[in-house]
Amino acid sequence: MTHADLDEQLAAATPIVRAAGELALGYFRDRGSLTVEHKGQQDLVSIADRNVENLLRERLAVAFPGDAVLGEEGGGSDGAPRTWVLDPIDGTFNFLKGIPCWGVVAALVVDGRIELGLTYDPVHDEMFTARRGGGTRRNGDPVRVSGNQGVDTSCLAVAYSFRQARETYVELVDAALRQGFEHRRCGSTAIQLCWVADGRCDAFLTQLCSSWDCLAGLILVEEAGGLATDFVHDHGLLGKGGVAACTPALASEVEALAGLRLRRD
Repeated sequence: MTHADLDEQLAAATPIVRAAGELALGYFRDRGSLTVEHKGQQDLVSIADRNVENLLRERLAVAFPGDAVLGEEGGGSDGAPRTWVLDPIDGTFNFLKGIPCWGVVAALVVDGRIELGLTYDPVHDEMFTARRGGGTRRNGDPVRVSGNQGVDTSCLAVAYSFRQARETYVELVDAALRQGFEHRRCGSTAIQLCWVADGRCDAFLTQLCSSWDCLAGLILVEEAGGLATDFVHDHGLLGKGGVAACTPALASEVEALAGLRLRRD
């Protein structure tokens, strides 16, 4: 697949993700009327998640007939040569609580490699996009990781899921503080990876997430000059596992904290 092909596909996918974000934003503004269901402890879903994913699926099917789709709400399978991986609302808890930190996420995986990543923050109207070999952009403007050189001036973004042991998360935060990191936990893996790509945070760690949470963000960080773990290689599209990403100078500290290997090729 050529860069020109990927550029065309990114250009076609961007308005689809934006439209999904606009639909989600309408639900966000009227969130008091939504019926909320519980998938697990502190794991919520509403009709907004399902309808936003349906919009993504329908429009991607028109734009890219024959491509497979894997979504957080609608499911899907692994193994297709081309798969769009979707999270209709990453940060659903924030979304339903009225906290303006959530996003609409899509990534294209081709033969086991992330080739395109898109994350849209509708509340702040920020569209982050990346194409393999083409850099990362926010609303069309190039962005780069921070370039920060030291832990003592760095901010580590972290994520937590109630599906993991509390003790391991507490140990992670304790170790980060002992190393000298400032830290933030904002409730959306996808958005926090955007912040690393854009230099607002210097690193990101989570001990447990799914492909739809992180794939777009991982290519956003890499194409912005950062380093990231290879989720597809390590866990496939249907697995769960840890994720790390950072500006290059912090690689050794982040790997030590995460117990994960950052890809350097």
